[in-house]
Amino acid sequence: MKRLFTASFLTLLVGCAVQSRPQGGPKDETPPTITKMVPAVGELNFMGSKAEIIFDEYIQGSKLRGNITTSPPLEGLEFEIIGKKLKLEWDDGQLGENTTYRISMGDEIGDLNENNKYTNLEVVWSTGSFIDSMQVGGQVNKSGEGAFEDLTIWLIPSGADTIGTPKFSATPSKDGKFELRYLPVDTFDLLVFEDINFNKGWDEGETYGFLKGISTSSDSSFISIPYSTNAFAFPELDTAALDSVANYIDTTSKGNLGQISFTIPPSSDSIILFAHRAGDVLINLCSGVNSDTLVTPLEYYPPGKYQIFGYIDVNANGTWDSPSWTLNTSGEPLISGQTFEVKANWELEQPITLPTTNNYEVQE
Repeated sequence: MKRLFTASFLTLLVGCAVQSRPQGGPKDETPPTITKMVPAVGELNFMGSKAEIIFDEYIQGSKLRGNITTSPPLEGLEFEIIGKKLKLEWDDGQLGENTTYRISMGDEIGDLNENNKYTNLEVVWSTGSFIDSMQVGGQVNKSGEGAFEDLTIWLIPSGADTIGTPKFSATPSKDGKFELRYLPVDTFDLLVFEDINFNKGWDEGETYGFLKGISTSSDSSFISIPYSTNAFAFPELDTAALDSVANYIDTTSKGNLGQISFTIPPSSDSIILFAHRAGDVLINLCSGVNSDTLVTPLEYYPPGKYQIFGYIDVNANGTWDSPSWTLNTSGEPLISGQTFEVKANWELEQPITLPTTNNYEVQE
């Protein structure tokens, strides 16, 4: 996730006479309460470089280091916990005029004894005469491996040719939902990515998804962002085994083989489609556009379990294309997850399901 501080430290000072809960007594399930906050939530015309939150009991925040975010970014953010107090400080002189700032600490602050969490802790202020109240929220539509919490969401000034510095950022929840609040009325491009090298930015080679031209809104509109860690790749094949299987098909009794044909639905886009049995059988099913439903001839194949794989070659360039910020296109849809089994002396008609290309869009 995006970490917007350059040097962070955590200090916990607890007095010698801290009293613990008596044995046998009721368990403390009450989170700490804020008794004072500077700047106060929603404070206007605040141009300082420090914030302070005081609670009614001793606090802890062992995971705060990796879970504190600011929107817009604040350089040099540091934090310190001293007893009942959380202190925040950032580089002076960087606050913009008439801008609403938010420092979010999520649910990472809890009381010292039971770590009962203070939920959705944040500091919000404006350097101008009003608090921006627009918002953007939605769901990361993820496929492939990886946890939602490892992703970062950026709002970038709309129309940028390259992925640059964000104006606002957030981290999805465990179920992929996200919300960016206190935004100005504006239009942004939205990026979701995993910061694999932890350098607080997006780099070539890091998987990403995006939507462009997102307008901020005060209503409850819901945005779905496509994001996938999957990419097209040929399975590992044993060349010697392939030759051996071909020889086996030519010489063995047909009763030891199965016959199969494939039904491929029509498509206005080019289809690159294969089937394989792990390691030693590769079937080239289709390479091109089907204007009508295609039914391949019955062919003999060795028994076993097979998988379908391929992709929709939307731009018909003969190769799979990942998302492109510059071209404003999503990754080409992958064909995967379909299996079938060939049995000796059986005939099989195998239907193929193609993904839609709705998520592969060129935005004007």
